Amino acid sequence: MEISQVRYFLAVAKELNFTRAAEQCNVTQPALSRAIKLLEDEFGGALFHRERRFTHLTELGRMVETYLEGVFANSRQAKQIAEQYVNLKKMPLRVGIMSTIAPDEIIELIAAVRGHHPGVELHLCDSDAVSLRRRLLEGNLEAAIYALPSNVPDEEVHSLHLFQEQMVMAVHMAHRLANQSVVRVKDMSNKATSTATTASLPAMRMRSSPSRASRSAPSTGAIATTGRWP
Repeated sequence: MEISQVRYFLAVAKELNFTRAAEQCNVTQPALSRAIKLLEDEFGGALFHRERRFTHLTELGRMVETYLEGVFANSRQAKQIAEQYVNLKKMPLRVGIMSTIAPDEIIELIAAVRGHHPGVELHLCDSDAVSLRRRLLEGNLEAAIYALPSNVPDEEVHSLHLFQEQMVMAVHMAHRLANQSVVRVKDMSNKATSTATTASLPAMRMRSSPSRASRSAPSTGAIATTGRWP
């Protein structure tokens, strides 16, 4: 069954005249009649009674009419959705954002996407970097924004550098790292650490400061995709 055959059937069912239906469909009457005949062969019975100047639906024709109306309507809707998707008129874009990234780092980016592509429907979610990367590779996200501990490239995704910021580590005053001027990422392996502010943890010492930013490991914010989104 072809959509053109369905369209011709619905036109004849509406007009109850093969000539007018052919004109409405912008095809010749023989072409329309052949298409209806092929549809009847597929259904296994006549869809119209043709009696000289009078044409009307058979019982089989009336039974399938409603279903074919649904088929035709759904096909048109599917085509419309496809056109909107291809032309970025209406497209969902699922973006994951690392939960520790400050909102002010990405507000302008989100606003720019909406400004340049108003048809893109942004669906945002937050999680940790490992989970976001996994969901990205699994195809559950089209893009993800997360912080990387180094500049080592990830060969499995396409990444674009967005910003760089200084990370702050809070440790107890008696912690072995408390008096170090610089803390490397590998120094924190298997150690209980947390990030906080001096206001919330007065008994802890903050390692790192703007003056030592060049000597401590920065966090690189990057947007990553797998290349599957147009």
